Amino acid sequence: MKIFFVCLLCALFVFHRRGAAQPRPDIQDVIKTKLGLSHYQGAEVALDATGQTQQYLVYSRDNSWCGASGGCTLFILTGHAGKWKLLSRMTLVHLPVRILPVLSHGWHDLEISYSGQLPDGHPALVLSRMRFDGKRYPLNPSLPPAEPLPHATGQSALSPDSPVH
Repeated sequence: MKIFFVCLLCALFVFHRRGAAQPRPDIQDVIKTKLGLSHYQGAEVALDATGQTQQYLVYSRDNSWCGASGGCTLFILTGHAGKWKLLSRMTLVHLPVRILPVLSHGWHDLEISYSGQLPDGHPALVLSRMRFDGKRYPLNPSLPPAEPLPHATGQSALSPDSPVH
């Protein structure tokens, strides 16, 4: 009997994860028609601390939005009352993308990984803090106003093993 309930709970978890991974049709439409993406990873998130809008992170997996070693483009969509628009885009991004508990202009800062160099000159994934400026997030995590971070501290929103759509 215990085995049955364990199997049932596992099955429910798997189906719940599958359902949560697929974006809603209104978001899919924006991603495919406005952004022109056919392959991406996505996550619905709450960046606006007031909860007045919804956000959706879209990490492009299309070759046209990815560099050979420079990462891919991250798009941030924001929605209100079923209407979605592009809030920001960031280049050079590698997964994971994390949300920091710190707010800038009422929105959560983001922790972004990108291909960079360690202080000794060796190539490595480097972390940057991306602050919302009241209108958007910065474009490039390797240049100011992005700020270097010494280590990962945020909550993962998108990871390398997030489903690809």
